[in-house]
Amino acid sequence: MKRMMRSLPIVLLLCCQIAPWLAGQSIPRYVDAHIHYDERPKFVEDLVRVYSQHKAAACLSATREHFDKLAAAAKGHPGIIIPFLWIDLDDTDVVEQIDRAQAAGFKGLKIHSPLKNYDDPSYFPAFARAERYRLVALLHTGISFRPDDKIPRLKGSSARMRPMYLDTLARAFPELALIGAHLGNPWYDEAAEAARWNPNLYFDLTGSSLIKKKDELAIFRKYFWWGQASAQAHMPESTPHAFEKLVFGTDQDPLKLEENILRYHQLFEACQVPEAVRRKVFAETMARLLGLGR
Repeated sequence: MKRMMRSLPIVLLLCCQIAPWLAGQSIPRYVDAHIHYDERPKFVEDLVRVYSQHKAAACLSATREHFDKLAAAAKGHPGIIIPFLWIDLDDTDVVEQIDRAQAAGFKGLKIHSPLKNYDDPSYFPAFARAERYRLVALLHTGISFRPDDKIPRLKGSSARMRPMYLDTLARAFPELALIGAHLGNPWYDEAAEAARWNPNLYFDLTGSSLIKKKDELAIFRKYFWWGQASAQAHMPESTPHAFEKLVFGTDQDPLKLEENILRYHQLFEACQVPEAVRRKVFAETMARLLGLGR
């Protein structure tokens, strides 16, 4: 009995050291907020292998045509694949699609190429439904690719997807978590300022921005200037670090996860982002928005 009592402090010490580590395992090290389903061979297999190696999770989006495949992949790999449905706001049954996604356990929506501005009132029923279900809405902002053809089309115009339209949505739907993809490239200032006053609005830095700005990454400090980054100038004292408005994403094949992590690290080094903020960008913010680790 005495031997057990003498050992008890050591056991308690080990528990105190191990418990936080065990708790941390319920939240991934990285949460990729922006990656798309691909029908290429071994896509899901590669994603699971690579993301498992990095203790990462993927918010994987797919169109309604691949709904069942995505749902099956998420069910088979619940700790790694977080399903997002890619919706078209102009579909007449878009609300019903959101209902189906929520019923199937999807955690978010990917939105791209509307015919009207994102904050057009005709789209409000879809956003209201997403808010009701507490789904995360990932919206493309800024310049968009153009198909290599000469087919006349209106969809895809970046004029309909400016980041400031998300300011309207964030105010109209305060319980809806919104993520603007690509930091509104090239409207970085507009995107950052839209996020500054909206606690439910975030942006990722996927796409070409961290590549074209690789020799001047410190410029992002000019966009994310407020809060703890500016001694609370012109903001409430409780305002967190401005870089907390970013979330990690790749928007690339899962085999390129590592190089995207490196790009974010280079950004953080150039902008002198504190370690605690980096953890939020890489995983903690998205884990909170998605309810991971509960």
